[in-house]
Amino acid sequence: MDLNQLWVFYNVAKHKSFSMAAQKLFVTQPLISMKVKQLENAYKIKLIERSHRKIQLTNAGEILFTYADNIFNIVKEADNHMEDMKGIKFGTLKISAGLTLGTYYLPPLLAAFKKKYPDIEIHMKVKNKEEVIDDILSLRDDLGFAGYMEPHERLIMTPLWEEELVLIVPSFHEFAKLKTIPLSKLNGQPFILREKGSGTRQLIEEKFNKEHVLTKVVMELESHEAIKRAVEVGLGISIIPACAITNEEKRGSFQFVRLTKEKIFLKYYMIYHKDKYLSTIIQTFIKMALELSHHQSEKK
Repeated sequence: MDLNQLWVFYNVAKHKSFSMAAQKLFVTQPLISMKVKQLENAYKIKLIERSHRKIQLTNAGEILFTYADNIFNIVKEADNHMEDMKGIKFGTLKISAGLTLGTYYLPPLLAAFKKKYPDIEIHMKVKNKEEVIDDILSLRDDLGFAGYMEPHERLIMTPLWEEELVLIVPSFHEFAKLKTIPLSKLNGQPFILREKGSGTRQLIEEKFNKEHVLTKVVMELESHEAIKRAVEVGLGISIIPACAITNEEKRGSFQFVRLTKEKIFLKYYMIYHKDKYLSTIIQTFIKMALELSHHQSEKK
């Protein structure tokens, strides 16, 4: 097996693109195509189907990609071990985070870590919960941060924060004058919610089902900022984390109303694969996350 050819194939399969693989590897696209062809010739089997500029792995390609993923993850672990020998001066940390965590909770943690370890590169992707879990289960990223999760046999889950969810309505809505409201009053209301796969969306829907609240989802949006703007102009109402509402917004663009009796609290977790090798960099970041979480809990 030619590991250079395998590395090229792995990047093509991972990015579903010859051109993207060429960009990532800093080589020409013809060279990428040649390396993949050489690998197919060596195995005497088709690995990738090409049609209309789209690529699809064959069954053999899928199997080889799984092996390649394992091989290069082991290589990454070896690199991490070698980095540990040098301490925590240099290295890379890959994080996958849910929208709320990536927007409101993690920036102070990242700033504190970078201040103490300026030469550590941090790559963070903001996604929905299901995508974060997939990144960690596939070992593509070192640490994940997501809300509202069920225990998983292959994940280590550490609760860090808890956030209250509140109702937001346009300033001209009949609920705008209220300070609190029971869930039962939301029957029949038009709701704007996060996309499916979001932990916030899943928790709200499960709470509604449990309390027999029937609502109509009129719009799905992928960010709290977009949801707030849609609510502000009267497209519907929503339930979002309280941390997503700024002091300026509390003074007029829309109104937030706390839920009574059936309050909804969303727990946020730090997760990593149970088989993940925890380098010194990862362990240090985990420790700082726990310390920050504890400090913030004491302030509440």
